Amino acid sequence: LKTSFSKNGTHTPANSTGLTDGATACLLANENTEHQALGYILDSVFIGTDPYEELLLGPSYAINKLLNRNKLSLDDIDVFEIHEAFAGQVLANLNALSTTLVIE
Repeated sequence: LKTSFSKNGTHTPANSTGLTDGATACLLANENTEHQALGYILDSVFIGTDPYEELLLGPSYAINKLLNRNKLSLDDIDVFEIHEAFAGQVLANLNALSTTLVIE
């Protein structure tokens, strides 16, 4: 693919996912009970990362920012869904989450 930001650059739509990732929403409900939600989205966050130093670490920065903002810890959450294509990236995010990251 052609480079996105400069003629002789290295960032393309294929390797700049930190710039092109999307978002999602989900409604959790019991199939036997119409219109009765089992969960709610209480907060959300948008994180931009430096593609040279923090590429693909957005989930760990976003999770930490939400936890800090809501005065929660990793132990307060049962399940995180990290939607990423490669196991190595998920492992990198889990490693980043295991360290102390403070996002103001």
